Amino acid sequence: MFESYWVLHRYVIREYLKVFFLSLSGLILIYVVVLFFQKVDIFIKYQAPFSLIFEYLLYKIPEVIFQWTLPYAVLLSTLLTLGTFSRHSEITAMKAGGISLYRIAIPLFVIAILISLFSFLGNEYLVPLANQKTQYILSVQVRKQEQTSFFKNYKIWYHGEKGIFNIQLLDPNEKVLKGFTFYQFDNQFRCIQRIDAREVRWINGRWRFSQGAIREFDEGGRIRTTPFKEWDFSIPETWESFQNIERKSREMSYTELRNYIQKIQASGYETTRYLTDLYSKLSYPFLNLIMVLIGIPFALKTGRSGGMALSIGVSVMIGFAYGITFYLFLSFGKSGVFPPFWAAWTPTLLFGLTGIFTLMNIRQ
Repeated sequence: MFESYWVLHRYVIREYLKVFFLSLSGLILIYVVVLFFQKVDIFIKYQAPFSLIFEYLLYKIPEVIFQWTLPYAVLLSTLLTLGTFSRHSEITAMKAGGISLYRIAIPLFVIAILISLFSFLGNEYLVPLANQKTQYILSVQVRKQEQTSFFKNYKIWYHGEKGIFNIQLLDPNEKVLKGFTFYQFDNQFRCIQRIDAREVRWINGRWRFSQGAIREFDEGGRIRTTPFKEWDFSIPETWESFQNIERKSREMSYTELRNYIQKIQASGYETTRYLTDLYSKLSYPFLNLIMVLIGIPFALKTGRSGGMALSIGVSVMIGFAYGITFYLFLSFGKSGVFPPFWAAWTPTLLFGLTGIFTLMNIRQ
């Protein structure tokens, strides 16, 4: 009996993986083509060489795989594989041989669990590095912009016109720089002034510094400190100078983002939007398993009456529904309407429970 199950499982795995890699390749190709046409105006404007365009698209592939196409390739493969089995009466033959639907589906769940693990590892180690590289290619190599900022020790460093800025947290919605330090240097690169502020807010075209101090250093090494509660200070940089230097969650691994959140929380700053992204980095890989749960009953219901076109249509419909739900709940979490944990996990749990309920109601 064990040998017959092994033969069956090996057959299901082989057929599934063939369809999976074909589906994944097709989805990657579609996304890369769409991405190219989204950026083609920039490539033409800055006369980017073909080798640079190819390199940019190549480094985009990890993001395309792990953050966009992998769950939908799993869903499409489940629909196509089981749909083909059903149309060819192979499911009926398996059931006639005393094999339950759950036994047939075991290999698909095992593959989905492995893909979920692979997805998490890819997002943890590969995607952040690739995203940083694509950002560098587009900004520095294509647009010829000088790289004036970098992220080190969980802080943003920015080289301005009159000095160096150190920022712990940038809030693009409120136009606020938090955990702010400004170092001003003379011609010999000696620090002559340091300005610290808990918050720096962009209001009506001016910077307003809150809860900080000005430290001035003379050549004799003496320091003069002037504390302030609120102070309007003029620097050449505007909000537009800083708005694109934020370290985004997608450019950090789960571990890096978790450590960054701990640093921000220790300083007493709000971390809701980062916490939502952190929990989503755990919930999203499980979507691969959810897609199998949802795909099995759909495949068995439409397998005899539908073909590839119907399977693709169902995949698009389910993917579209999940995408809207997922990003809607993420926006609720980042805005504080929902707790970050539930904002990230609710869509996955909802679709998972739907898949389990539908699967349990399929006739064995």
